[in-house]
Amino acid sequence: MKKWKIGDKVKFLNEKGGGTITAIKNDYEVIVQLPDGMEIPYASNELIPDNKNIIINPNASSLQETNLVDNKVIYLAIESNTPKVKDASEYYVYLYNLSDYFFYYTYSLGKNNTYQCVAHGLIQSFEKQRIKTLSSTLIKDIDTHQIQIILYQDRLYTPQSPLFETIKLNERSFQPSLFVSHPDFQRPVYIVILKDNFAISNSDIASSRSPQNIRVHISDEDLRKINQLKEKHLQKPSTHQKSITKKYQDEVVLDLHIEELVENPGNLSLHQKLQIQLDIFEKELHNAIASNVKKITIIHGVGNGRLKYEIREYLKTVDEVKSVEDAPYKHYGFGATVVYIK
Repeated sequence: MKKWKIGDKVKFLNEKGGGTITAIKNDYEVIVQLPDGMEIPYASNELIPDNKNIIINPNASSLQETNLVDNKVIYLAIESNTPKVKDASEYYVYLYNLSDYFFYYTYSLGKNNTYQCVAHGLIQSFEKQRIKTLSSTLIKDIDTHQIQIILYQDRLYTPQSPLFETIKLNERSFQPSLFVSHPDFQRPVYIVILKDNFAISNSDIASSRSPQNIRVHISDEDLRKINQLKEKHLQKPSTHQKSITKKYQDEVVLDLHIEELVENPGNLSLHQKLQIQLDIFEKELHNAIASNVKKITIIHGVGNGRLKYEIREYLKTVDEVKSVEDAPYKHYGFGATVVYIK
């Protein structure tokens, strides 16, 4: 269920109208202020975001001004960390879900048909989520991005086929002319459409005119550009997928930088940040051991040294650990530890 907050603009799922959330009563009910000022209680799961302003072309018509059939769309957005794309030192990777479906995803990076999962999780309906930060150095070293998605809803719905897309994408792909502006991003973004052909049943519950659906307005020029990228970069899954998965089980890289683990880390105390990092470290370490991974590189950074100390002390208590050493300085400086598993 989507977590609402005060000030969110919403529409009613099963009837016309909407308003602004002015209070949260509990996990299941909120107070909505209607346009005439009246406030009414409403079930949280019967609201959807009023996304009429989420558009790629800010000059396009709003939802209320078009008679076209609404469309759902899910896309990968990669944002430059500078207004000038050619000067970017990092790229921020987002999944943008403009549909009424929830989905679980995995996001992997690959080179020479070998992949590593670098992010995974759940994205709710009508949600934009930053899933990874990629350095320009890493972008140069990889040649493929891979996305897997399983879609569902928390009510009656039309099933959608799972999504498995392999995207050929590296630094040569990031030409400034291929980045577009978007009102929900501060800097230019490179967009790859992952899904825009949703199956729709004949029932009223999944009607294309129902309030669950949303129209994303894209200028003709940007739409042509994005569709050309879609045709160019989305490749069929490799026939060697099984052997690739088996091969890559030998090694895992775990990035414990707090900004990669949680949103708004600035709201956390130093103790809270450390506890989150240690909890995820312990969980992923034992997951790797259970999966017969033989080498784990843990990126903990330098900082004040506390995280590195706690990690190494914990590793002393794990029977499956064969040895521990500093990661190669050439690749990680003093900020990483390599763990070998028996």
